[in-house]
Amino acid sequence: MKKLYILIICFLALIAALLFRSIFFGEKSYGFKNQLKIENEAQQKINSELKEENKILEFEINNAKNSNDHVENFARENLNLSYPDEEFIIFDKEDKIEDEKR
Repeated sequence: MKKLYILIICFLALIAALLFRSIFFGEKSYGFKNQLKIENEAQQKINSELKEENKILEFEINNAKNSNDHVENFARENLNLSYPDEEFIIFDKEDKIEDEKR
């Protein structure tokens, strides 16, 4: 009878050891869970930045649909377009940096 109890205790200890191994070192371990939390937080930051960019783009699209001034401003600033009798001046960013260093 004593051997049976020892065998049962050894069996339960083996099962407990296997369960603890899977909890701490397995595929669904605490370390993996913490890594997923960090990745999730980083992805949430990226998503919030993209949402802000989408809001800005949506505003610009709606503004462009409703306003000719916005289209003209976009053409002047981003496409370097101007009227034939106008001069368009571009400032190089490198020149500013060199001037600031002096």
